[in-house]
Amino acid sequence: MAGEYGEIDSRVAYHRVLGEALGLVQRIMTQRPDDEMMQLIFEELNAMRRWSADGRVPTDDERGSINVGLVAVRELSEATGEEGELVKKLFALNNYFEDWPTDQEAATTTDDGLLDAK
Repeated sequence: MAGEYGEIDSRVAYHRVLGEALGLVQRIMTQRPDDEMMQLIFEELNAMRRWSADGRVPTDDERGSINVGLVAVRELSEATGEEGELVKKLFALNNYFEDWPTDQEAATTTDDGLLDAK
């Protein structure tokens, strides 16, 4: 299901998508090592990984400090290819991290942010 959290429907999926996004950013940074925007995204994604490692629940302050979705909107909204794929992941990751839903909530949230009546 592709709801508010894109392909993220559980903690397991969150960690998978986070790893994929980090990999994409690292590949882009290899091609453009001086890209400050990619460096910022990389730092925020690493912070997300640290703050959610080993089952840790990120604090409200940590969850509110992530802006990868905003960066994606401002800087990458017209991106295609690898960067376009990164944008989708950043939106999903930002929404998921900010809300930090349970697996049940993540699996049943629609694009409107409303729970399906399943």
